[in-house]
Amino acid sequence: MKNLLCIALLLFASLFASVSGASAVEIALDPTQHHLGDNFKEELRPSEPEGLVYTTTFTLDPPADIRSAELRLTVKSVVQGPTDEFLDKVYLNEIYVGTLNDYIPRGTADSAEVDIRIPVHPTLFNLGNNTLKISSGSSSDDSNYDDFEFYNLTLQLNEIEPVTLEPPLKVAWTYELPWQLAYGRPPGVTLAADGVLYIEGGDFGETIIIAVDAETGTLLWSKEWSGVRGVDLEYKDGVLFAVHSTNIDALDAKTGEILWSKEYPNTRWGMPVVFGNSLFVSTPDDRYVAAIDTENGTLKWEYELNISDVGTEGRGYELSRVVVNGNLVVFGYLEKPDDEGIIALNAHTGDVVWEFVYPGKVLHLEPFLYKDLVYASRPRSIIALSVESGEEVWKTNNWGFENVVEVTDGKLFVGFSNPSVLKPETGEILNEYSYSNVSFFKAVISDKFIYCTDSSSILFLNSSTGGLVWSSSRIKGYDVSKPLLYKDKLYLVSTEGTLYSFEHGEEGMFFTKGLESSASYYFPQVAIAAMLILLVILLIKIKNRALVFGSWLIALTGVIFLSIKALEPYSAGLGFGFFVALAFLFMFVILLIGIAFLVYGIRKEGMKKEMKEK
Repeated sequence: MKNLLCIALLLFASLFASVSGASAVEIALDPTQHHLGDNFKEELRPSEPEGLVYTTTFTLDPPADIRSAELRLTVKSVVQGPTDEFLDKVYLNEIYVGTLNDYIPRGTADSAEVDIRIPVHPTLFNLGNNTLKISSGSSSDDSNYDDFEFYNLTLQLNEIEPVTLEPPLKVAWTYELPWQLAYGRPPGVTLAADGVLYIEGGDFGETIIIAVDAETGTLLWSKEWSGVRGVDLEYKDGVLFAVHSTNIDALDAKTGEILWSKEYPNTRWGMPVVFGNSLFVSTPDDRYVAAIDTENGTLKWEYELNISDVGTEGRGYELSRVVVNGNLVVFGYLEKPDDEGIIALNAHTGDVVWEFVYPGKVLHLEPFLYKDLVYASRPRSIIALSVESGEEVWKTNNWGFENVVEVTDGKLFVGFSNPSVLKPETGEILNEYSYSNVSFFKAVISDKFIYCTDSSSILFLNSSTGGLVWSSSRIKGYDVSKPLLYKDKLYLVSTEGTLYSFEHGEEGMFFTKGLESSASYYFPQVAIAAMLILLVILLIKIKNRALVFGSWLIALTGVIFLSIKALEPYSAGLGFGFFVALAFLFMFVILLIGIAFLVYGIRKEGMKKEMKEK
């Protein structure tokens, strides 16, 4: 293949994912006409079939990443789907991508030429050489094959700008969110796309989406829903999909204007995922999965899980977020109290293709898709299933494995209590991190760094060893969100209700530049140390110990009060109120003791004066 392009393997993310600034690149694979099949057809070009299988190769080189991809071609005389026969299949690097039949509109004449687009999962591409194969489908008894024509074979690739943020960091800008944050982990930036950050939050029965300029922190627009508990967001090609309760709204991502809005009665949708021209949704606390047309909100199909005769009487359902590869929609389910597994549906019809049932009462299965494998976590183990058949390919046992987080640079990152790196194809353990602050659940992983947050700061860890490379000073709030990387900046939200934007830059003398106000966090340590030094000096200089202790203890109550005020922005919540109550009680006791010492010291000083006068 003569076309060369700068592209690398996608760093496929998880759950609450970002969409980076992307540019579209088209690779012309083959413009000429091809006829696959086994019969002479004068109406096709060429009329003589060239065989049953067409194969071409192309090369992808670094350094860019792929966000989404489409195989585009013009076809003629392909059997319309859905069908169980004459399936003209497409493979990328020997992994099944889809069938041409599923993309032929109903009612298409056999002589009509049709432009079709087949979405391709980004992880299927190899760095370097790639092979694309199209095969002619046969009848059920293999007696004859579908004869069809295709040409103008191209790949449309949307590239992501690679993130190469290096430490140290400084604050680029901050934005105060328009809602009060409840106790608990703060919501982070939901997603970033086309230069805009989207953040979902709210309080007092209202849910708000705000859109902020990623470069400047300027508010672009906001939208409110009353009586709604949370909105899930997804983005594609300038459209922001807001899923809330039984409604789905499609918004202009730049202005917030509603393009279309649909209500789907009696079903509370959530966790949207866009693939191709479909928005796939599932119900976190029910038993439904559906495919929605992204153009107009039309319901394509709906699947209802009911794996027992009992149904929902006395039982409850939980479904995971779906993962999609174009052919299959895969999700984990839990039917309380005992039934659990993973189901794969046909992405075009919603029919069940396979089901994996895990025996025993265990934790919730949350699938993760990479190339031709679906990964799921078990207590103390990770399993990998074939995405096509649902059969177990490998299983790795290790204490502490909880969830698959990400595949980056050909490595499978798993973790919770025992963060580790596995080989995706075999499950071989490549590395186990011992550094206690490594948390993949509050991290973004690249081939060089793990960009991680703990309760109060940003950590840069070496992605190969897990060792600490750099850390920021404390950020106001008792907790900060998972970071989001977009272009050359890192974003997070603190429990103070502040959205921070960090960029590479010079550090301050003692604190991350832009966070110098965090010096107040260190006031208690510095003030108490100064008070102890002062006490020693006073005891040396003044012989009246009672007077010294009384004055010093009274001053100490003021230092404790100022320390509480200094710590409050970093520790409010999570038991801080109980700590404050104890501190005030302690201050009251110290104050009484101080007054007692002071009174005694004054009396002692008076008695000494009287003795001298006599």
